[in-house]
Amino acid sequence: MKRQASYATGPTTVTEGDETLDATFDVLADSDCRAILGAADTPMTTRELADACDIALSTAYRKVERLSETPLLVEGVRFDPEGDHAAEYSRGATDAEIELGDDGVTLTVEDAAVDSLTPAAETTGISAD
Repeated sequence: MKRQASYATGPTTVTEGDETLDATFDVLADSDCRAILGAADTPMTTRELADACDIALSTAYRKVERLSETPLLVEGVRFDPEGDHAAEYSRGATDAEIELGDDGVTLTVEDAAVDSLTPAAETTGISAD
């Protein structure tokens, strides 16, 4: 399940038994995924991320797909006046905390500010006039 920017509010907590926990640790162990997270401090398309990280576009698509299944990357839409809309991705986390307890591992991820990805319909105080 891809996280859309409009749903990225508040911390995300995953625990043992949650597939997202394993997926998050897997992408953090991948150097290309970490490079993408480092580059995604502003919304970028997959092509822009591939260029910024100096990785093949096909690799970038695979890594972005994997990252989108975790709380670390959020997907938005870059609207083009000519109708050529594109998916863009931004880092979805500012901080992560790992807790080791009797029940196993708990990962809590603090969501990044995603104002630049907030859909126009959810933005207040903006007029079309």
